[in-house]
Amino acid sequence: MTSNQLSEYEENGYTILPGLLTHDECDVAIEHMMVLQAGEKVLEGFGPREPNNWGRTHNQHFYDPMAMKLLLHPALREPLAQCYGGEAEGIQTMYFWKGSEQRRHQDQFYLPRCMSAWIALQDVCEANGTIYVQPGSHRKHLLTKAELTEKLGDDYETVWGGAYNDGVDDVFEQNGGDEIPVEVSKGDVVLFHGILIHRGGPIKDEGSFRHVMANHYIPYDFDDWPHRTWPRFDFDGVKRLHPEPD
Repeated sequence: MTSNQLSEYEENGYTILPGLLTHDECDVAIEHMMVLQAGEKVLEGFGPREPNNWGRTHNQHFYDPMAMKLLLHPALREPLAQCYGGEAEGIQTMYFWKGSEQRRHQDQFYLPRCMSAWIALQDVCEANGTIYVQPGSHRKHLLTKAELTEKLGDDYETVWGGAYNDGVDDVFEQNGGDEIPVEVSKGDVVLFHGILIHRGGPIKDEGSFRHVMANHYIPYDFDDWPHRTWPRFDFDGVKRLHPEPD
C-alpha cells in the first residue's frame, strides 16, 4: 500500500486497493461459481443448490482450490502485513453471488482480531447492493458477546437474533457521523478493520448480481483465537491448527 492508503486505513478503518486482481482472474472466479451453482460442475464439499439459491458460501477454501487461491492471493500479503504490522493468516472465506442486505454489524464480534479483504469480482455500486460503512467507527466501541449476555441472558435466539443488530445500531448512533457506500471497480479490493461498522446496502437493481469474495484474516501471532477447530493458513500455504490450551 501507499502511505496514503495506509493512513486512510488507520484513520477511516478501510481503504481501496485498485486493480489488485486482473479482469481475467475475476472472470475465471465468476465462471467457476456460476457453473457450481448451476450444478454443471461437481465439487466435493459443495452441495446441490436450488436454481434461485444465491445465499453465500462459508469457508469454501476448506474444499475449493479456487477459493483458497483468492484467500492467499500473493498481492494481498504485503498490504495485510502493513495493516497488522506483521504477517497475517487466512481463516475465513465467504462468496457472494448477490448483495446480502445484511444489517449493521462488526466482524470482530464473531472473529476476534480479524480484518477483511473484500474482493470485487465485478463493478460494485449502490445499484447492485454494495456495502455501507461508518468511517472511523473502528476506533470506537466494539459490541461484545459479554455485553449482550449480561444484558439479555444466555438464550441463543435472543442474543444472536435481532438484539445484536439492534445493539450495533445503538453503537452506530452513539458514534455519530454518517455512513457511506463503497463503490469499486472489477478487481479492486477493499481492506477494512474488523471493528468497522458496516452493512449490506439495498439492492436497487432487482435481480442484479454482485460477485464478491469476502476473506477474513487474523495476525499470525494471535494466540487467543477461539475457533480452534478452524485451520489457519499463512501466505506460504502452510496450514496449522491452533493448539488447545493446557
